[in-house]
Amino acid sequence: MNRTGLAMETAEMASDKSGVRALSRNVGGVKITDVRVSDAAQRLGKPAGRYITLEGEPDAQSMTALLKRAIEQVIPRQGRLFAAGLGNPDITQDSLGALSVRSMAARDADKGIRYSLAAIETDIAARTGIDTVRLVRAAANETAADCVIAIDSLACRDPRYIGRTVQISDTGIVPGSGASKSRRELSERTVGIPVAVIGVPTVTELSSVTRNDRDNGFLVTTGDIDITVKMWAETIAAAVNGIVR
Repeated sequence: MNRTGLAMETAEMASDKSGVRALSRNVGGVKITDVRVSDAAQRLGKPAGRYITLEGEPDAQSMTALLKRAIEQVIPRQGRLFAAGLGNPDITQDSLGALSVRSMAARDADKGIRYSLAAIETDIAARTGIDTVRLVRAAANETAADCVIAIDSLACRDPRYIGRTVQISDTGIVPGSGASKSRRELSERTVGIPVAVIGVPTVTELSSVTRNDRDNGFLVTTGDIDITVKMWAETIAAAVNGIVR
């Protein structure tokens, strides 16, 4: 099973490590892995850029502070932020984006503050009839945003990472790619402004558990994913709220 939204897993699986730089350290019981992908992007199937992964529980004492610091490293030093909660809010393992933005505190662009914040739930194109990229681009343009922060659920290769890892990147994302749905990428190229992504793996392919290739294409998750997603949503919202205060 090679389907994964985690750059560190992709880097681990690559036999040729050229064009990939990965550094890891532990801070406050949280393992931080910083992956930089350059000319290996096409070979790895990952956009060139930076991927910061934090491994730990969402309620770990240091997680919110470390997540806030990681987000600050992939967004502009100041400006108008626009948070987009991607995914289907009616499917537990795909509701991370919606639950996260519901707990974010919007803030107007008052004079003298570093950041303002606007946020929406995008839902899914099948229900809204609007392509996610077009919706985000239009809303970001309307709010004169300087950066999009997209929050979405990811797939992972190793089931041990479900609900125990959060990835922050500056590379954009392809909404629905975790379920192998073909969509346009949500990135600076398509939106016109930097796109930072916060993602938590909530599913894995059944074959990664059974080790049977016949189980490829079936996605599974953990029995407590509802609690896990809510906890991560609260942690992500707290980190973003901490940035705009």
